[in-house]
This record gives sequence, C-alpha cells and structure tokens, in this order.
Amino acid sequence: MYTRKHIVAAARGDEQMDTVIREVQLVNVFTAEIYTADIGIKENRFSAIAAHEDGEPSFHIEGSTEISGKGKYAIPGLIDCHVHIESTMVTPDMFAREVLRHGTTTAVIDPHEIGNVMGAEGVQYMVHASKGLPVQILTTIPSCVPAVPGMETSGATFGPEDIASLLNMDDVVGVAELMDYVGVIRQDPRMAGIVQQGLDKDMLNEGHLPRVTGRDLHAYLAAGVNSDHESRTKEEIIEKLRAGMLVYIRESSVSQFADIAAKAWSAVPHVSNIAMCTDDVEPNDMLQNGQMNRVVRRCIEEGIPAPLAIRYASLNGAVRYGLRDRGAIASGYMADFSLVSSLKTMDVKDVFIQGEQMVENGQVTADIQSSAPPLNRNTMHLPKLTEVDFKIHPPIEHGTVAINTMEMTSIGTTQKGTLELGVNDGVMPTLPEDYVFVSVTGRHGQKQKPFVGILKNSGLKKGAYGTTVAHDSHNLVVAGTNAQDMLLAAQKLEQAGGGLVLIENGEIKSQIDLPIAGLMAAEPVDELAQKVEHFNSTAKNMGVQVGKRSPSMAFSSLTLSVIPEIRITDLGLVDVNKQDFLPLFDMSK
Repeated sequence: MYTRKHIVAAARGDEQMDTVIREVQLVNVFTAEIYTADIGIKENRFSAIAAHEDGEPSFHIEGSTEISGKGKYAIPGLIDCHVHIESTMVTPDMFAREVLRHGTTTAVIDPHEIGNVMGAEGVQYMVHASKGLPVQILTTIPSCVPAVPGMETSGATFGPEDIASLLNMDDVVGVAELMDYVGVIRQDPRMAGIVQQGLDKDMLNEGHLPRVTGRDLHAYLAAGVNSDHESRTKEEIIEKLRAGMLVYIRESSVSQFADIAAKAWSAVPHVSNIAMCTDDVEPNDMLQNGQMNRVVRRCIEEGIPAPLAIRYASLNGAVRYGLRDRGAIASGYMADFSLVSSLKTMDVKDVFIQGEQMVENGQVTADIQSSAPPLNRNTMHLPKLTEVDFKIHPPIEHGTVAINTMEMTSIGTTQKGTLELGVNDGVMPTLPEDYVFVSVTGRHGQKQKPFVGILKNSGLKKGAYGTTVAHDSHNLVVAGTNAQDMLLAAQKLEQAGGGLVLIENGEIKSQIDLPIAGLMAAEPVDELAQKVEHFNSTAKNMGVQVGKRSPSMAFSSLTLSVIPEIRITDLGLVDVNKQDFLPLFDMSK
C-alpha cells in the first residue's frame, strides 16, 4: 500500500529530499505572489517549501540532488482545459512529447474529430493511446457526433446511450463541448439526454456558446452546462462570468481572444471563474509559439498580472476537474512544475513530472512512447467522381440566376451573400474575382455525389485546395477555380487516406498525408510542422488568405454547422441560426 511516510518525514527534516530547487523565484498561485524559495521534492510530491527571508531560507532543506533555480521562475504544471489533439495532426504520444516542452503537464482532450469519423472505435483509440504518457491526458466524451443531426453526414452518431457507455472508460472526466447549444436550450430530446448522462454520473458537461447571452445563456446554464471557450466580445465574457459560467481564455491557431479576455478581466478583476485552453493548435504554430505557455504569455502581454494568469492556467483548471493534488507548488501536491527563464516570454527551460525531470534546457530527455499502435483503417470511402460532379448545374438554360453564397469573414464566421450570374445553354460562366467553387463530399461510405456551392473571400486565385480536416464530420472539402483540379485534389486525398493537398494546372504543389482517420499522422511534431509550413507558403502563393487564419486551416470550419451564419456540408447550405437548409438558387429574384 502506498503511503506518504517518507514525504512527511522529509518535510519534518528527518529524511533528505530527493531533489531540491535552490533560490528559485516561486510563483505562488494561492496568494498571487512571487518570492525566492527553496523547493523540496520527495518521491513524486512537493514535501516542503522554504521561503527566503532577508536573503536566507526560513528553514534549511537537504537534498540528494540539488538544482540551482537562480534566474528562473518556478510555475505549476499548466493545464489545458480543452484541446483537440487531432488538430495538431499527430498521435497522442507525439502530442505529449511536444506540449511537455512548453510546460503543459495535464491536458483535457475532446476527441470529437476522430469520433465523427470512426465513432466509438476512434474515441477508444485516443483514450488507450493516451495512457502511460508523462503528460496526464484526461478525456471528455464527444457530445455532438455529428455536430447537428440531419445537417451533415458523419461516420457515426452518438446518442445518450452511446455517451453513457463511453463515460465509463478510465480517465474520462465528462461530456465534451455541447456545440448544439440550440438543442440544449430548446431541450431537444437527444441533447437533453446527453446532458443528463453527465449529470447522472456526477461528471462535468463542457460548453460551447458563441454569442449567446440573455435568457438563452441562463437556459444553457440551467440545463447543467457551465463552461465556455467561444466568447467573442468583452461584454459577452463579463455577462458569462457574472452568471457563474467558467470562461476558458482561448489562444488557438484559429481564434485568439486573450485581448478581449484581458479587457473583461480589468472590468471584474476579482473573478475566480477563469481557466485557459488552446482548443486547436497546428504543429508548426505549436513548434514556434508554444502551447499553454502561449496563452499565459498573451494574457500577460494584455495586462493580466503574471501570477493570476498562471493561476488561471494551472490551479483553476485543476479545481475544475477535481485534480486536488495538482495545479500549485505546495507541500503535498504532485510535483508537476516548470522552470521558466522569463514570465514575460514564458520560455520554458526545465519540466518535471511527479518530481522527475523530463525536459532539460528545452529538450525532452524522457522516452515517450504510446502503448497503442496507430490505427490502420482506411476512412476514405468516396463515390466514383468525375469532373461533372464539381460543377454547378443551373435550373435554367438561359437567363440570370441568383445563387446564395457563403462569404468568409476575417474572424472565422461566415455570412450569406447573393451572386447573380448569366446562364447560356445551361452553362455557368467563369466566376467573378474572389469567388470560387466549393464542394463537400461525404467520405463515410454513403456514396452520395458532392454538394457544390460558391465561396467568397477565400483569396484562392487558381487551382484547387482539398482537405479532409473539415470540422466536425471531416468530410472531403475541395475549393477551386476549375473542376479538373478539384477532381484531382479529391483523387489524391482518396489515395493518401486523407490530409491536405494543393493542385494547380494538374500538378501537386503541396500535400500532407494524414492516414490516421484522415486527421493525424504518426510523425513527430517538428517533421509535420515542416510540411505544414511548405503547404502554407504554397497556399499563400495561390492567394489563400482568410484573416489571421493559417492557410492550412482556412477551410477547416466551413462545414461546422454550429458556428454562424452560413455553412456548407455534404447535404447543402446550412442556415446555422435557423438550423435549416438554404437553397442554392434563390428563385425569388
């Protein structure tokens, strides 16, 4: 039986510590102070911490191994409250290896990307592949598979019974983001049943509530869902904080909200219901800018005091998930922590997991391997495609047609537009500048031909762009200026088992193969990052530019039928607010 006998003895001074960090600047997340201290570690826990007074420790700590902390800050291990590993395009072991370098010691994952492609098998793979890694990976069960029933074709459908079964797995802490907030608020039987499964098992129900305020916000909270990482304005964040919702400050490759979160914090600085997450971070972005340390860094840059920002990224996440012995550097807590050279840059130098050094001077020293082999199942089940399938066929032979279009905005939302085009002999003309064709083809074996619409503001000037990273059902999305290149893009991704590809004049300009569910590859982050950099550079040369978005993620949310205003799926154009289909042709004009 495990006891803390030796940990307590070391705290009393009757035994030596295993490790002592000398003269480090300790970030105390309880009192929001920074002061010099000696940190004593015995076995896997902090045993005693001696603050310095007048240049000397309040009591002396002896250790078998002593490490100088001079010039460094000791911070608790960072906790990512919501992340999709699949967005890093790598498997859990490769993810753990990279995030560890950036001081993340616990991550709460939502495997709804692979869940939408492979169902329970995909979720189970992520849970099993996350076991035994130095980074503690906890799982929330995808609640919206698909995001909204009837709006798209997914590889699986999860109802309340499916959720109940998956909640019984080890290291599962709750139900993942309830993106169908309309269904939750209206008490749709499926969504109400899924929320109830979390409540019945005394687990957390995680939220997803963009631009929802007023009575609908309170209805969502009353249903039993009390977190959100999708707020878009200072006022929205303040209202949610006042209502008791736990707000996750998010800095992802797609959405950066530290600036508005800091403005909200300045209006209500005594809040305790703030934590942090990364949500979706691409491999090249993570390699260059970090992971959870990037969120902390950005919050500090925007004016949140460093000890508070670090508390939000550690202790508050631990409290959220009931991790009673994590999230702080204090006696009795698990010795998960980092030494950073600067709180301004959050440059992580050394990382310790349960008292064992895993990162030294920025380099991983631990052997990190998954006990689960990569999945090896083809998930690209497309219908037979021809060039004709990537063309729009107007309902008239001659005259003018009005087409409902999807217009991209710089912040990741979309809006409805209308384009009038002349038709001659049933043939559509070349599209005006900044308009391209966009198609979605189901890849889960339904054998239905692509739905083709028109997209504005993508920046794409030539060729075709194809991807199977298309939230959340991850069907095949191909945008392009011509049917020939669009067809070739589809064919190349089918052969590769999924991924991303750029085609111009019948030639492959860049390709990233993601054979694991069309979402991931069993490669190190740095290797995949190089491929993403090449893809992004090539895409920019082809004109792709959507606000701050990386070109490799530019089209990844066009199909996400829970983000306003207009989306496209394999079944048609979706009016998100009405949760109904919008006809491609506006026959009223």
